[in-house]
Amino acid sequence: MCFTPIVSLSTAIVEFVVATAILVFCRKSLINRFFPLLIYILGFYQFTEFMLCTSNYPFFWAKMGFITYSFLPAVGLHFVIKLTNRKCNYITLYMIPVIFSLMALFKPGFIIESTCTTFFVIVIKDLFNSLFSYIYGLYYFGFIMLFCYFLFNSFNKEKNQLKRKSYAVIFAATLITLLPALVLFIVLPAFKVIFPSVYCEFAVLFTVAALIASYLDNKIQNKK
Repeated sequence: MCFTPIVSLSTAIVEFVVATAILVFCRKSLINRFFPLLIYILGFYQFTEFMLCTSNYPFFWAKMGFITYSFLPAVGLHFVIKLTNRKCNYITLYMIPVIFSLMALFKPGFIIESTCTTFFVIVIKDLFNSLFSYIYGLYYFGFIMLFCYFLFNSFNKEKNQLKRKSYAVIFAATLITLLPALVLFIVLPAFKVIFPSVYCEFAVLFTVAALIASYLDNKIQNKK
């Protein structure tokens, strides 16, 4: 949760509005197909954190939050693969988050603790007491590193200046969103249980970058 339930809910509403605005005003944009989805996912995650803190079903909403943010790397990589004209088996791409989501839904005692503190949500999962925690971490950060590599590689090869700017904005947004939370996680390992909550503090920057990238890509489509 970002500071307080009302802030978390307000952020979710802002992200839903921005995603809808991109769909309405950037219809010609290829980016328009994925950025709104990514922002809707981020917004729904904020909503799950709000519900975790305000409803009588914190374990249920903790599961929903885990499932929600588990799809972000796969959707992000799918987006970058399409944007940079690469080929991929998309069934394989989504297989990992689907498996982890099924575990969250059907594994007894998956959520061990779900607590709303003054600043963050603490969610402890049974998943992270096993080998699956390393597999999950490899998937999550591996996919993010992979689409950052694809973006960086395409940026170096691209001649169109507007496309280069789009790649640069998306790449920068990813780093700005992820790196601060990751640094905190590495410096303070105790933050492991609140990483998603810390991560959401910086996700708003991604929403701003999405607007810029959608605008740039829309200009590219209008020039064709």
